[in-house]
Amino acid sequence: MTRIALAALVLLSSAVFVTEVAAQAGQVINPVPLTAPTLNLTTTTCQTTCDTQAMLCLNTCVSTAVAPTTTTPALAPSTGGACNLSCTTQQLVCKQRC
Repeated sequence: MTRIALAALVLLSSAVFVTEVAAQAGQVINPVPLTAPTLNLTTTTCQTTCDTQAMLCLNTCVSTAVAPTTTTPALAPSTGGACNLSCTTQQLVCKQRC
């Protein structure tokens, strides 16, 4: 008896599910209209200028003295970190003004 009741329940559930799916199949969903992204050239130019100034500043942080064992420029150990931090802080402040 329980098998018959379970089979009837499964058939009834399937019929309800198929009815709901068929009812939803006829619906038309309109997509949300997307606006094209705009490019603010003033802000972009300002930020690019900030980046350029920061790179020029960071270039001054690199010592031109050659270490005796290598041929690559080395950072001055006492001022390299402070110089880099100063340049990146100036860059952040500059970009916040844009």
